[in-house]
Amino acid sequence: MGVGPTLLGGIVGAAVGVGLHTLLETGLLGKPIEASWFAIIIGLLTGVGVRQANRQHMERSYLRGAISGIVALAAIYGSTVVIAEIMKKRDVSIAAKPPTIAVDDETTGDEAADGAEATAEEPVEETTEEATNPALAGMGTMPTRTSDLNPWQFVWMAIGALVAYELGRGAGAPKTAEPVDAMPPEGLGRATDPSE
Repeated sequence: MGVGPTLLGGIVGAAVGVGLHTLLETGLLGKPIEASWFAIIIGLLTGVGVRQANRQHMERSYLRGAISGIVALAAIYGSTVVIAEIMKKRDVSIAAKPPTIAVDDETTGDEAADGAEATAEEPVEETTEEATNPALAGMGTMPTRTSDLNPWQFVWMAIGALVAYELGRGAGAPKTAEPVDAMPPEGLGRATDPSE
């Protein structure tokens, strides 16, 4: 077992998983979807990456399984951090945009400018929904504060790490059964007949 191929395969699989998780939760390809369960997919991809990198040597290795599990846990945590940063930057860019005001044909430029100044001076209150950390959000049923931890996130992380461990560890070579001799050795298992 080589540690290098194990790390390389695990990191490649984990990177693919983090990328897919980020695309899914941030809504870069469409509507954002709450996917706490995606930790299992990251673990699966990490374990498959380790298996593909060690195709020639897939005997049972607990060290390779442990490395796979650790890489998967780091990727799962890293994906939540990446998603939180992307969502924070998105919220800042949305808040920084000046509000657009629909101007009627009858209003003049001065009246529209006065309306823009009035809306710009109004304080914007941040609701709990805007302060929600998507990395720690619940199952998508109710908004949470950033200080709330979701126990389901830890369950999914544990299952993802277990999947990565099991796939990365390998199944080992099948044990060959020793042939069983039908005749027991002399004097064992037979009736003792003095006439023989």
